Order: sequence, then structure tokens, then C-alpha cells
Amino acid sequence: MKAWREKPGYGLASPAIWTVVFGLIAIVAGIFLFVVGTDERPAPYLGIMVGIGVLYLAIGLGSWQEKRLAAQAGFWLFAVAAVMRLVAILSQFQWQRLWMLVVFAWLAWEFRQAVLAMKEVEALLGASDDEDGEEGEKPLISFVLLLKSPRYLEEAILGQIVEEAWGGDYTSGDEEAQAGFVVGDSPTFVIKGPHGIFMVNNFPDPYFEDVEEVAEDVGELRLRRAIVEHEGWLSVDLMVPEDDSLPREEYYPLIIRLIYELVDDDVLAVLRPETGQINVWDDEVLSTLLKPDGIEQFNRIDPYVPVVPVADDDPAMLAAVEEARTRWPEFVEAHRERDSDDSFSVKAPITVGEDTEFIWIEVTGLEPEFIHGKLGNEPVSLEGLSLGSVVEVPVAEINDWFFAVGDQEPVGLFTVKVVQEAQDRFREEREDNEDDRGSGES
Repeated sequence: MKAWREKPGYGLASPAIWTVVFGLIAIVAGIFLFVVGTDERPAPYLGIMVGIGVLYLAIGLGSWQEKRLAAQAGFWLFAVAAVMRLVAILSQFQWQRLWMLVVFAWLAWEFRQAVLAMKEVEALLGASDDEDGEEGEKPLISFVLLLKSPRYLEEAILGQIVEEAWGGDYTSGDEEAQAGFVVGDSPTFVIKGPHGIFMVNNFPDPYFEDVEEVAEDVGELRLRRAIVEHEGWLSVDLMVPEDDSLPREEYYPLIIRLIYELVDDDVLAVLRPETGQINVWDDEVLSTLLKPDGIEQFNRIDPYVPVVPVADDDPAMLAAVEEARTRWPEFVEAHRERDSDDSFSVKAPITVGEDTEFIWIEVTGLEPEFIHGKLGNEPVSLEGLSLGSVVEVPVAEINDWFFAVGDQEPVGLFTVKVVQEAQDRFREEREDNEDDRGSGES
């Protein structure tokens, strides 16, 4: 059963709500008139009112649950009601009857459109099941966008997006001119086009069943944060290819073009379910995917400097930090004699709220007890700070430093080797996971 708080698809939300309202009105009115008594409305009539109210209520609630039988019943119920109002108007015109005629006719039309859409989707899904049954399990050719928050999407909007991505007519309603059509409503849409049948999912929930468990297996902190913080997801899946003789991977460019049009500022990461590859979202990722060999390059893109955690008690890190602090006077002396083209940076912890990151800072001023500068990296989770933000840190908290004078090699960078080794381990683990999935693991 669909969660009651979730809006139904197929355009059933409005007719379902109106039907429930009519049902409640009929039940309350019937009970009230029966209790107070009336000579004009005999008891059997009032019982019929309550019965009709219960029927309305059942149809409305069933439609909210996307039950096709309830939608069909709604169509016939309101179609008959509209005809009865029309006959009554022809015998004696009343504005109230005209208003009810319009409302009932509209509800009958909405229920009819929903039933037709349901039949269309069921037919397409049936075709997809038949294909899978004949040829066995096939890889899921799909891309998933992890979103900061649930995305509003409806049939008309998606139709326009498909036209932007693939060209052709998907929205005019002219069957002869259309290249295809879009049916459904959030969370599931079906697209029929010249290249086959595709599904677009738009769910207001996390993509992973256990987000925390998945995040723990991710070494890169930006990617881990994207997984933890996403609250919705969009996907484009190939269901039934038009030309089944082609390798299914040939359909990735079509999916990527549609993904390109679906991307907005709310995208945190992009996932390829077939291989389990995942990457933080960035324009560089998008531009790479649009290239002819974009699929092969997908998980080799690092749009940001990788941020990989290193244990606080790591012996190599402790030794590197101790050396940086012991040799700090070298940095101070070089900074005192610096030229305008020389570069000086320190790495130190920056804390915002409960989040702390060790981050590089370009030094702009030096005091005996404090260092002034600008953030040299884009922080992961320091709210309100970004690349170039002005900060101040105590000298006692420095973790690393380096300076470059003229064309000479940089001096310092004591912790870089330790961090680089952690990054290498992260990349090796990610590549091993890809190889495992590529060899048949799921």
C-alpha cells in the first residue's frame, strides 16, 4: 500500500480529494437530517444518502491509493451524475444544477484520463516484463541523481524536458505529429520514444535503504556527505530498447542527454547503478559524461581536491605534525624576508558549529600567536565558509605549512605524503570495487 502522505500519480490527487469531500458531506448531511428528523426526507432516503457518501469515500480513498478499479468507478459515478444533472437542467434550469454539472463532468474526465494513463503504463510495463522474461536478467542501464530535497515534477514538465533533451514533439497531443509521449506522475513516469521505452523515477526519499551503512564505506568526505544529506532522487532507466540487437550500453548517451536537462542546483551526486560507480556532482562531471568516452571516464573524474579522513592516532600523521611544529621558526623567518611573489600557506583546523576540517590557508598576515589568511580549499561542511573566506587560526593549532620562494622547491608539506597515501588507498579501493562489480557481483 502506498503511504497516505504521498500524493498519488496519474493526476488522481484532485479528483480523489473532491470525491472524499463529497462523501463526507453526504454522510454528515444524512446523519444530521436523520437525527434532527424531517418530514420532507424519509428515513430510507437519508440512509441512501449515507450509503452514497460511503461509496464516494471508498472511491476517493481507493483513487488516492492509485487503484484502477476505484478510478474506473469514479468515472462511471460522476459520468452518470453529470448526465442526471444535464437532464434536470433541461427540465428546469437552475444555476446550482449547472455548477454541479460542470464539477461532475470535470471529475468524470479526470478519472477517465487517469484510467487511460494507468492502462498505458501497465501495457508498457507488461512489454518490459515480457522482454526480460524471454532473454533473462539484463544490466540496468540507468543514471541516478541524488538530490538535496525532493523535486517537484509532473507529466507536462517532464514532456517539455524530454523535448529539450531528445528533440521531437512529446506534448502537443497530436498522435500523428508526436515523436512519443510521457505518461504518469511522481514518483514514476514512462516515456515512449523512437528509441524505446524509458522510465523516470522521482522519489522523495533517500536512494539507499541504509544511508549510514553506505556512507561508512565511502572514503572521500565530500561524497560521503552527499550520500548522507540527500533526501530525494531522480533516475532515468532504459526499459525496452527499440532495437534490441544493439548492446544496451549504446543507449547511455540518450539517458545522459536527459539527465543533462534534469540537472539543477539541487543535485549532490550522480550514480551509475550498473557498476555502482558514484561521483560528487559538478559541471566537470557533466561535461565529461557528454563526451563520446564519458562512461569510461566517469569514475576517474575528481572535480574537487579529494578530502580523505586520516586517523588522529595515525603514527605517520603524528610524526609529520610534530615536525611541522618543531620547524615553525623556519616559516616565520622566511615570511619575514618574503617577496611579493612568494607563497605562504598553513594547514590548521577550522570549526563551524560541530564540524571541524583541517584545511589549507593562504597566509596574509602573521602574528606571534595568530595567523591570518584566506581558505585555499573549498570546505566540505563548514557552513558559511567557502574558497577565499577570511579566517584566523592560533599558531599553536597548526598542522602543517609550506612556503615557496621564487622558483625554488616548496619547503614543508610534512603531512602531504601521509594524506596522499590515504588518497591512493581510497582510489585503489574504489577501482577494486568497480572491478568486482564488473566481474559479475551485484
